[in-house]
Amino acid sequence: MINSSDFTRPVSELTAEAKRYLNLRIGLAGMVINKRMAEFTSQLISMLLLAGIFAMVMFMLSFAFVFWYGKNVGAYHEGFLIVSLLYTIIGVLIYKYKRQLLLDPLIKKLNEKHQLLDDSMDSDLPPAENLEMLNKQLEIRQLQIKYSELSMQKQLDDLGNALSPTRMMNSLLVSALTSSTMLMKSASLLLRLMKRKK
Repeated sequence: MINSSDFTRPVSELTAEAKRYLNLRIGLAGMVINKRMAEFTSQLISMLLLAGIFAMVMFMLSFAFVFWYGKNVGAYHEGFLIVSLLYTIIGVLIYKYKRQLLLDPLIKKLNEKHQLLDDSMDSDLPPAENLEMLNKQLEIRQLQIKYSELSMQKQLDDLGNALSPTRMMNSLLVSALTSSTMLMKSASLLLRLMKRKK
C-alpha cells in the first residue's frame, strides 16, 4: 500500500510555509504603514507647531517693532523681543528634537495599537519604541520573508520531485514489495507455479 504521507507531506509543508510567508508579508506591510504614518504625522505636527510658533514670533516681533518705532526708547519693545526670542528658541528646540519628542512616542503608540489589533499573528518581534528599532525590525522582517521565499521554493522543488512519475513508480514498487499481503500473494503464486511444474 502507498504511504500517503509521502505525497501529502510536501503539500502540507508548502501550505504551512505559504501561510507563514503571508503572515510575514502582512506584518511587514503593517510595519511599513506604521512607519510612514508616524513620519507623516510627526512631520505634520512639527510643521503645525513651527507655523504656530512662527506666527506668534512674528506677532510679537511686530508689536515690538511698533512700540520701539513709536517710542524710540522704552521697556515695551524689550519685553516683546525677549518673548519673541524665547518662542524662537522653543521652536528651534522642537524642530531639533522632534524625533525624540514626537516621532519615537508616536511610533511606540502606533505599534502598541498594531499589537493590540493583531493578536492572530504570532509576532516574534517586540513592539518598536523608536525609529531605529522600527528600522531594525523592518530589516529582520525582510530577511525572514526572503528566507520564507527560499524555503517555499525548496518545498516546491521537493513537491515536484515527490510527484514525479519515476518517484511515484518507485514508491509504488517499494510499498508493493514491503506489503505483507503482497508478499503472501506473491509467495502463493510462486508456490502454485512451482507445483504445476512438478
